[in-house]
Amino acid sequence: MNVPPTDGLRVAVTDLEQLVIDIFKAVPLPEDHARLIASKLVECDLRGVVSHGTLQVNRYVRSFQDGTVNSNPQIRVLKEGPTTAALSGDGGLGYLVATKGMEMAIAKAQEAGIGAATSTYHAHLGSTGNYARMAMRADLIGISTSGRNASDHYNRDATIRGSIQGSPPLAFGMPSGEGKPTFLLDFASHYAIDDETFLKYPPVFIKAIGISHVGNILSGTLGGQMLTAFSRGNIEFTGADQSGFFLALDVNCFSDLDAFKADMDHLMDEASRMKPLPGFSESFLPGGKELARETEYRRDGVPISAQAVEGLEEVAKEFSIATPW
Repeated sequence: MNVPPTDGLRVAVTDLEQLVIDIFKAVPLPEDHARLIASKLVECDLRGVVSHGTLQVNRYVRSFQDGTVNSNPQIRVLKEGPTTAALSGDGGLGYLVATKGMEMAIAKAQEAGIGAATSTYHAHLGSTGNYARMAMRADLIGISTSGRNASDHYNRDATIRGSIQGSPPLAFGMPSGEGKPTFLLDFASHYAIDDETFLKYPPVFIKAIGISHVGNILSGTLGGQMLTAFSRGNIEFTGADQSGFFLALDVNCFSDLDAFKADMDHLMDEASRMKPLPGFSESFLPGGKELARETEYRRDGVPISAQAVEGLEEVAKEFSIATPW
């Protein structure tokens, strides 16, 4: 689980976002790309998802500099239907094509009740929760995942735990009332375990293995990553080895939106009043704490870890950019 950092410093939201924009523009990235990526990274920090926030900036800059990720990709629509789309990220960071994919899914859901898009040939797209939240802000249910297709070769002496490509993240988001906490389950699906732990709780980890493969199949395989043009052995930008899946659903096509949101508000509120699980001091369903964090951080500054501070300072100095602290 992500834990908000206590070893760094707090930075005003606008200052942090502008710093990241300036760094990416210096790479150089097109300004609109720099602004989009920066906004998604800071959004994660605002919600306490520090693993996918500005901590990633240094890594991304290095991937552009070493040529493994395209710094100026041209997003292409490979296929499109009334409720579907398939896109190529042209070797760039996944934020760009993932945002386009969910935008298309949202537009199709608003028109037809359901919209789905896949993406392929791109690098890391960050927190999959970013894209579920896009749908939620449009009063839609949002689902997103990211992963890879099957490997060319498997070690047959290993167990099926070794059949998972990476650790596919999945996110499921439900709209709620204005200003209310939202339900957002956003998690990495794969767990590193030893044999002793597995033998204690085999059903838990067997389910996790299955969920990991669902994430990979919906994104990597459905996205066509195994096709010759996007195969990991053929692509020009070798860091662009990921795919994505984005789904938006219009609640009104199934039920009544206001009633749905009222039920979600009731659920989130009641759950927060229940007895905490052992070892926890509070009781929240997924997504329940993030609204409070974002409100606090917008007021008092975004906490960023010492590691993130060090990474930002390193690249800022390299590009002769002043930090706001």
